[in-house]
Amino acid sequence: MSLAGGGMDKYPAKAHARRTATAMGVDTGLVVLGAAKAENWPNSDMPRPFRQDRYFYYLTGCKEPDCYASYDVAHDKLTLWLPPINKARVVWTGRGSTVEEALQKYDIDAAQYIHYKEVRHYGLKTVIPSIEDSVTQWVQTQDQAGGRLYCVGGAFGQEDEQMYQREMALKRAMDACRVIKDEHEIRSIKQANEISSKAHTAVLRNLSKFTGEAEVEAQYMQVCIASRAKEQAYDPIAGAGTNASELHYVKNDEPFSHRTQLLVLDAGCEVGCYASDVTRTMPVNRRHPGYWPSEEAENTYKLVEKVQEACIKQMKPGNTFVDIHRLAQSMIVDGLMDLGILKGKREEIAEAGIVLGFFPHGLGHHMGLEVHDVSPSGPRPSVAGVGTLAFEPSLCRAPCVESAPTMEPGMVITVEPGVYFNRFLLETFFLCDPERSKFIGREVLRRYMGVGGVRIEDDILITRDGHENLTMAPKGQAMLDIIREGAKESRSA
Repeated sequence: MSLAGGGMDKYPAKAHARRTATAMGVDTGLVVLGAAKAENWPNSDMPRPFRQDRYFYYLTGCKEPDCYASYDVAHDKLTLWLPPINKARVVWTGRGSTVEEALQKYDIDAAQYIHYKEVRHYGLKTVIPSIEDSVTQWVQTQDQAGGRLYCVGGAFGQEDEQMYQREMALKRAMDACRVIKDEHEIRSIKQANEISSKAHTAVLRNLSKFTGEAEVEAQYMQVCIASRAKEQAYDPIAGAGTNASELHYVKNDEPFSHRTQLLVLDAGCEVGCYASDVTRTMPVNRRHPGYWPSEEAENTYKLVEKVQEACIKQMKPGNTFVDIHRLAQSMIVDGLMDLGILKGKREEIAEAGIVLGFFPHGLGHHMGLEVHDVSPSGPRPSVAGVGTLAFEPSLCRAPCVESAPTMEPGMVITVEPGVYFNRFLLETFFLCDPERSKFIGREVLRRYMGVGGVRIEDDILITRDGHENLTMAPKGQAMLDIIREGAKESRSA
């Protein structure tokens, strides 16, 4: 049954718990994780959209709020702890799972309610335990050699240095497991890509009818919601004209103008909490739909398309992603020199880092439960050949770092080269600097500024023999053909 439809294909929580214990190198201990909390907006009685904690989901497959999970490593026992059902709220918001329902839905060994509660029925008294007391009892029954508690966030008042180190060990182990996807995870990512690609195609087919960014986002979301994939892996980006040069532009509310040349649509839904990340750049040409509105727009697109095709060919086991990132940078420098946007000696241009003014981000990132997913070695403070213009160091989880391991089967990594003409970036860091600006052909650059930017992004699964491109959204000539077909159908309707 369809994963997006919530079928009975159980999430492999128990296998993930075992993998985590193996990655930690322990055969005893208790792993405890908490779910995200259900919350209202500040000073409001309206709830925030709920998004499950990804570490908790990895170990449970449960998207319900206010739960806990515990995994007893020695006894291989995975328990889901459910909040008590608030009968006064059921009519308003429904209820969470009962113990019996949880055992049916989730790949767990046991389910219990969280709080103490006395239930009298036919003269019998039942005490439903709390997870805090259960953890305390577990720790007290362990011998001195074992009994280690591993949890995230210093749960149950165990906030000390030893507990912090155990939390970090747990996160590192789960990160190492999460970066290699199993069959269930790959199926979810594939289905998310199928839906996102269908939504991107619908935008292409109807592009000639749209008058602005808002209609683009509305068309994309309509397909996702109708496909039961309402949750997005990130806020959709529909940037037209110069808005395309802002990497995470999300206003999506400006009309097309006579100066608009291109539209960047970066949007991906999620299925079963697993992300897709798809970017396409398309021509906005009201007179001749499906044709490039300018030579500059076509040149920029074909350069990025060429770079992406070359980089995807290098996505295979044993290769390092940082080397492919460097390939993208090198090809972009060559391409910009051929166009006359960059000038001078190639070695000096490379040494001065001018490429950062036009390609200011990494080539890609791991993808899974997060669109910018965890990496085997966790966040890193620096990115090879990219520098501070690309990532906030505390947030960098990209695979294009010097310390990242080689690619392995089961990794899902995006490949998303881009070329941008961002006025603020160029004027602030490059054009005002005589040592850098001498490499930039200002007259040629002036002609390209209206292009805004081009980015093309696919999600690549590393396989034993090479790679599989999970993204099916049309690009290149196939993309142009669909825009033209849609315009023809619109005119004849």
